[in-house]
Amino acid sequence: MIWLWGAGTLITVLMIFTVGIVPFLKWMWRIGTKWIVGLGLLFIVNRFGQEYGLYVPMNPVTTGIAGILGIPGTAALIFIFRV
Repeated sequence: MIWLWGAGTLITVLMIFTVGIVPFLKWMWRIGTKWIVGLGLLFIVNRFGQEYGLYVPMNPVTTGIAGILGIPGTAALIFIFRV
């Protein structure tokens, strides 16, 4: 597991050196914003979907999918976890 952290750190440092710090920070800001939007979408689904038996676990993978793909991605997650 420690090698995974090392590889992630190496990739991050290489990206900063190749593209520069400002584009890298813009990219991280965009991904972070989408992740927070996905978290909000999953919260809404879990909060109001309890009456209908809908539940999607909130973890980094499902939150990322919901954030990047938006409402269609959230609908796909509901379908996947419902079936």
